[in-house]
Amino acid sequence: MRAFAVLISLAFMLSAYGCSKEEAKQKAKGAATVKKEAQIQPLPPESAKPEELGYTYDPRGRRDPFTPLIAVGLDKGKKARTAGTLEGYDINDFTLAAIAEKKGVRYGLILSPDNKSYTVKEGTVLGLYKGTVKKITNDKVIIIEYSIDYTGKTRPREVVLELRKGKEAE
Repeated sequence: MRAFAVLISLAFMLSAYGCSKEEAKQKAKGAATVKKEAQIQPLPPESAKPEELGYTYDPRGRRDPFTPLIAVGLDKGKKARTAGTLEGYDINDFTLAAIAEKKGVRYGLILSPDNKSYTVKEGTVLGLYKGTVKKITNDKVIIIEYSIDYTGKTRPREVVLELRKGKEAE
């Protein structure tokens, strides 16, 4: 324990010796002489000629680079119609399950291939080729679908979904 106290006191004495005021004055004098010797030379005056910055973009006669290349053909008056769930299936994949009438308007209940049921009325769009329900009668739903044939002409195709009769279906 006594050796530890001696070591601590010796370390304190050495650190106190390094803090004398005379050395600090000498360092300050030496630093001042260095500053006097090293004078900064003034820079030569800048030339009046401006530097060229490189390439500058001239937009005259060019398209705006921030506009899309493909123009969207939507009219401002028309709203973009999103494809519904019924437009993901072919018309021939639907089956007619029921027909109902409410306040003079007939509705058809159709089943999609994944056994989900949907209610349609006249004017409803369904099918891959955007067929519309033309007419709903007591036992069938008539759908008109426009498709492009091999000659490139658009031709209407009529698809009829009929109700299954109770005993005839078995």
